[in-house]
Amino acid sequence: MNISNEALNNIDSIFKTAHDQNRTTLFEHEVYGILKFAGMNIPQYDFVENSSQVTSEMLSKYSGDIVIKIVSQDIAHKQKIGGVQKIVPHDEFFVQYVLDKMKEKVIQNTPEGTTLNGFLIVEAVNFSQGLGFEILYGISNDRAFGPTLTLSKGGDDAEFFAKYYDSANLFLPPFSYEKSLDLVNQLKIRNKFNSIGHPEYLEYMARTASLLSSLAYAYSSISDNNRNWNIKTMDINPFVFAKDGRFLALDGYAEFEPRTSSLLPTANTDNLDKFFRPKSACVLGVSTKPGNSNMASDIVGLMLGMGWDDLYLINPKGGEATIHGKNFKLYKSPDEFDCDLYVYAAPAKNIPLFLESIAHKKDKAVILIPGLPNDMPFNEFKETITPIIANSSIRIIGPNCMGVFSSSGEKCVDTLFIEQDRLEVRSNERSNVALLSQSGGMAISLIDKSHNSPLMHTVVSFGNKYDVKITDLVQWFMHDDDIDVIGIYVEGFDFLEGRLLFEQASQSTKPIIMYKGGKTDAGAKAASSHTAAMSGDYAVVEAMCEQSNIILCNNTATFYNYQKMFSMLADREVNGNNVAVICNAGFESTLAADETGTLNVAPLTQETKDKLVEMDKLGLMGKSTAIMDVTPMTDDVLYGKIIQAMIDDDTVDHIVVGVIPHVDIIKTTSENCHDEDGLANIIVKLFNSTKKPIVVSVNAGEVYKEFVKIMESNGVPVYDNIRDAMTSLNKYVTFNLPENSK
Repeated sequence: MNISNEALNNIDSIFKTAHDQNRTTLFEHEVYGILKFAGMNIPQYDFVENSSQVTSEMLSKYSGDIVIKIVSQDIAHKQKIGGVQKIVPHDEFFVQYVLDKMKEKVIQNTPEGTTLNGFLIVEAVNFSQGLGFEILYGISNDRAFGPTLTLSKGGDDAEFFAKYYDSANLFLPPFSYEKSLDLVNQLKIRNKFNSIGHPEYLEYMARTASLLSSLAYAYSSISDNNRNWNIKTMDINPFVFAKDGRFLALDGYAEFEPRTSSLLPTANTDNLDKFFRPKSACVLGVSTKPGNSNMASDIVGLMLGMGWDDLYLINPKGGEATIHGKNFKLYKSPDEFDCDLYVYAAPAKNIPLFLESIAHKKDKAVILIPGLPNDMPFNEFKETITPIIANSSIRIIGPNCMGVFSSSGEKCVDTLFIEQDRLEVRSNERSNVALLSQSGGMAISLIDKSHNSPLMHTVVSFGNKYDVKITDLVQWFMHDDDIDVIGIYVEGFDFLEGRLLFEQASQSTKPIIMYKGGKTDAGAKAASSHTAAMSGDYAVVEAMCEQSNIILCNNTATFYNYQKMFSMLADREVNGNNVAVICNAGFESTLAADETGTLNVAPLTQETKDKLVEMDKLGLMGKSTAIMDVTPMTDDVLYGKIIQAMIDDDTVDHIVVGVIPHVDIIKTTSENCHDEDGLANIIVKLFNSTKKPIVVSVNAGEVYKEFVKIMESNGVPVYDNIRDAMTSLNKYVTFNLPENSK
């Protein structure tokens, strides 16, 4: 819901008055004024500077009890010092007397010099204090995500309740009334309101949330409406459902500041092609000593393996180096040649000198591999190199990173400095994931997991993000036709980087799968020490992902599983959410049934049911539902026939095949799993014969790795347990259903 320009102008005047009085906080009646101008309900109130301003005409507006509060910019907790009192307003003289006595008491209980600005007279609102009738709304400006809106139980115990019972709900403004209504209808309190016959309470909450979201956005650093102020924080605790039917604010607090920051930053994709499709490359830091291997020489070896036999190598001493049997000239300076990509694997202390040497070159890409020493804090590093490249078109990934693996260009790029005999980094025609990882360790662990079917088309280990941000990379890969899935591991977001990612993801048709490190205080400290990044509040990250449809993962296993599912089923059709499950063990079919989630068990046509009866020669097969226990007596060929029946059934949208491979009747060992009539090759043929998503679970150990490899190397997603297969399929289907598509 929008707030009119006239209302915003009136709100501006409230901030200006407070600012002119050298205040950065608002009085409660000023918060009331803002809420009223924004279109929300507030109680009847009056502000007086002294008791003599109380009149009978003023009091005639109040039909019941009133609450009197001291107003002071120096007093935070008024109740404790006698600054709040509820009375029956007999006449103006009585009220004046109460105000004078309150002033005396407050002066006695506060330090000398405390400023008393006046008194707030406000109606005493009659409301139930039962659970759910007091709502806290809070506005804050997050460094990484911009304006946020909090909604939770209100009242004196709001913080205690949020910590121990039910955490606060966070949303990123602005959002419409319709979106707000959808959000509040997901809150647990809806059950109480519906049960007591007041479903309209949710509408009241939604309207208020939408208005506050517009207010939060209008007075934030990312707004484009040219307001002069930012709301740093605003708490209205509580809004209450009054017994006369109103939903109104009782108490309010706000901090503000003059607006100085610019609008939301934009993604910068300039010259990113030089990282992923360079025509020439240089590695710095190769040793001049024969046989002396270091990180730089490891990178040269990897690039040689990618077909780069024309690399430029730099060492200030000059000379030659032999790496993997190939002789290279060592150049002393970048001025001796020109290239697109510079991979810096020399000591960090010399980075400024290196950047000075190439600052005059146009449209270059630089990967800064080394981490910064303890005596060079990241902020000091930024202050040192920013003037050096201020007027250049150089793009930088790092420092403190592993760099890039990319199969985009004519020759692959690999700077991950792990030799191929320890980490096989490769891609094929099905590789379609761009993995963006703040941690190099996370990147290589995920690469290692996908050895049977390489998922990663491109990997970027970006480290400290001096220049190239997550949002730059996301913008690039959102428009890269080779990429179907974007995976992000992040430990901290830079200024408004999270907000820009939110905006990008809200527009993306590609799945963005994210794992956020630093969820706990200890994790945030560890992330900060590793990357010098500021870790945002995890609750805000959850809100950002929920509203933008980013797929947020709670652990690294899920982070990999989801990327695998979305990658390997990228060319499949999702026409519904009916699933059929075929298992040869009863416990697996039970687990699958427990994990259907938003999936429906396919009803199956009568024709399919008749086929199953005909196939079940021994009468052992569980055929009562589409989650079938076909028993260990089902051989390879019969397995295939059952899968084919599910493919042919129009009521089946997705198929999960669970295999316990230990029985003799199916060909799953290394001696026979490669047979054409073996289950692995049967599944591959069936997978390639249809556009329906097919997922396999093989619950077994190393003995059956060849069986798994046959399927995965041919593009079939295989999981090592039925639960992971089902939950990953659930997420994939939910994201891709036509009604959920953006």
